[in-house]
Amino acid sequence: MTIPRIYLPRPLKTGDVCAAAADQARYLRAVLRMREGDPLLVFNGSGREYEAVIRQATAEGTTLIITGELNAPEGLIEITLCQAVPKAEKMEAIIRHATELGASRIIPFVAKRSVPRWPAEKSPLKRARWQKIAVEASRQCGRADIPEIGEIVTFEQMLLSARPEGLNLIFWEEESARGVREVLRDPGQTGMTSFLLVIGPEGGFEKDEIDLALQAGFFSVSLGKRVLRVDTAAVAVLAVIQYERGFLGDA
Repeated sequence: MTIPRIYLPRPLKTGDVCAAAADQARYLRAVLRMREGDPLLVFNGSGREYEAVIRQATAEGTTLIITGELNAPEGLIEITLCQAVPKAEKMEAIIRHATELGASRIIPFVAKRSVPRWPAEKSPLKRARWQKIAVEASRQCGRADIPEIGEIVTFEQMLLSARPEGLNLIFWEEESARGVREVLRDPGQTGMTSFLLVIGPEGGFEKDEIDLALQAGFFSVSLGKRVLRVDTAAVAVLAVIQYERGFLGDA
């Protein structure tokens, strides 16, 4: 039986007595039918996971006690996904899937062909909602950390995220000279553990945007001959990176 997990955004240590949030308490008590003494797992986004048991479960609330700390998983690879903001439901799906596939950070940006536009004052609300989606996706998939959702930036601001010590890739459907597998299997890149991946909007990138990315130190690469939907492309890119580095498909 899978042990339930909940997210508590606070410092944790063995012996702490914590109160579950109201919605978590209802879920544990009414949906999972958990009672006093039942075990569960707790994470706070720091990369560690904690064992706990229900101390009290009543209509007034649920408290639990931290009984142990599990070993932190070793750092594997660091992936930043830079995603041109698509329509709302697609962005939410991308964040869920990117969290499941190990993205460490997600940077939303606006490209020339981006369709969604909203007043600047709404951007913090969008970001807060996306961060909540990342928290819930981490809880469901068993991650002990939570990817950071960055501020919504321009294309030019996004390019400043490129890391000289990492592999910076921008995916372009018109690229014909270089595929992502070729780059990842290049002898000079086989030990690379830091990746910054850029996925464009529904209409794709314009040529001058690709030129700017190349000047900023990015490789322009192709995912293949088929043109993928933006939400499919993000999932495919992350899966390819994880598989090629040996962190997807192992027992």
